[in-house]
Amino acid sequence: MTFDEPVELVGGVRAVLHVSTDGAEDADLFLALVKLDAVGTPVGFAHYGQFEDGPVAQGWLRASHRELDDERSTDLHPVLAHRRALPLVPGEPTRLDIEVWPSGTRFEAGEQLLLVVQGSDVMRYPEHLTYARHTDTVNVGRTTVHTGGRHDSHLLVPVVPAAGT
Repeated sequence: MTFDEPVELVGGVRAVLHVSTDGAEDADLFLALVKLDAVGTPVGFAHYGQFEDGPVAQGWLRASHRELDDERSTDLHPVLAHRRALPLVPGEPTRLDIEVWPSGTRFEAGEQLLLVVQGSDVMRYPEHLTYARHTDTVNVGRTTVHTGGRHDSHLLVPVVPAAGT
């Protein structure tokens, strides 16, 4: 998304993705929100305590753990129930509500917000420099994100109102 005017995004983000697999009953999804400057160059943020090339924010979900705790979830903060595993039905699009960690970022007119979705950690560093990794994923085959119509994949983002509005 390219912003037409300055905007501040502050808080957690809810990613709603409709995904299907081509044969698997589970999938791991990793998301990152990336800031791009007006010419499309990534703007790095502090990440993992020692890196400066990180995303604005990130989140992840194992699809079989998608069940929400409706009492604790809010519009911008989906809370997972973790009561049971719900396998995917291969070939059938399934809604996933994914928490993207809170952050605060200002975008100037012409700057962009990019959503990256992939099957492994978005940011990867040499193993001796990091310890928290997601190396044991369940991904096999192809996972597809569906958009449009009844598969309304989207982001809910917290926009701080401009002064005077």
